[in-house]
Parts: sequence; C-alpha cells; structure tokens
Amino acid sequence: MAFKPSERRSGQSLQMELDIKPVMNLMVVLIPLLLAGTEMIKLSIIEIDLPPAEAGAGAGQNEQNPEKEKERQLSLKIAITRDGFSLATATAIMSGEGGEGPTIPINADGTFNYDLLREKLIELKKLIIDKGFKDKDRAIITAGADVQYQVIVDVMDAILSYEDDEGNTQPLFPQINFGQVIV
Repeated sequence: MAFKPSERRSGQSLQMELDIKPVMNLMVVLIPLLLAGTEMIKLSIIEIDLPPAEAGAGAGQNEQNPEKEKERQLSLKIAITRDGFSLATATAIMSGEGGEGPTIPINADGTFNYDLLREKLIELKKLIIDKGFKDKDRAIITAGADVQYQVIVDVMDAILSYEDDEGNTQPLFPQINFGQVIV
C-alpha cells in the first residue's frame, strides 16, 4: 500500500497577513487614558533631610570647616515627648510656664497643643527674621520612641507656613530635618 505524498511538499504555503488594527486601537485608547490617570494623582511631598549616618558630636568638626564658625546658626530643635513639646535653639532652651518640663505641655485631655506650638514658633520667627541666621527656615524634629507617627506628621504640618498680619502666607520652618530618637 502506497501513501499519498504530503501536501506540504507541494510548496503551497498559506500566506496570512497580521492584522494589527485592534492592537493599535487599543494603544490609541490606553495611552491617553494612562497619561490622564497619572495627571489626576497628585501627592503632597514635604522635602526632609535625614541626618548623615556618620554624623556625631565628634571633635574636630569645626576645624575641618572654619567658615561654619562665622555663620550664625539658629539650630531650632523641636523635641516631641509624651509630656509635650520642648523648643530649643543653639543658644537657649525655652522653658515651660513653671520653668521646668516641656515648653508646651500637653492639654488636660492628653492631646498635643499644636496651636500654641505654632504661636511660639511664629513669635520666634518674627524675632529672628532679619538677624542674619543662615538656617532661619530649618527646624530639627526629634521624637520619643513612644510618640505616634501621626503626631510627628501634625507637627510637620503645623510648622510649614503661617499667615502674617496682612493675610499673606509666609514660610515658617519649611526645611525639616529629623534628629535622633529620644530614649
């Protein structure tokens, strides 16, 4: 019994053209849709600077950069503890009402007093605005290990800007650095 020869050998090949119209239609719809979607998503970003890993209060830092000695540094530090906010600069520590404890104690109901913090910082900003401090827009935030993250975020929101007497929005301390955790 003889077998019939294969039709593949006859050389008749089926030529099929690729139809890319549906793919192109899909791209025409998807690309503008994706671009429009990315435009609708806006994130509020606060630029912060973390302390360098090798930063420490080591000796010889001023010897390496003598120009830093000539610059006036405010070095505003806001320490957040479970007792309230403590404010300090390079030259002074602001004391609380009784002379002891945090500068701004917590409210009687256990919440933090962000309005009083803002008022104290606005007073400080008005005092230093024309004094020539190089870091007049910078604040260093340190927090205790038991302070909730939302409290830190609320402090950052409170110290970004304020409205002056004419109703204009002015920067308060928009450059935010983080210090070490208070133990």
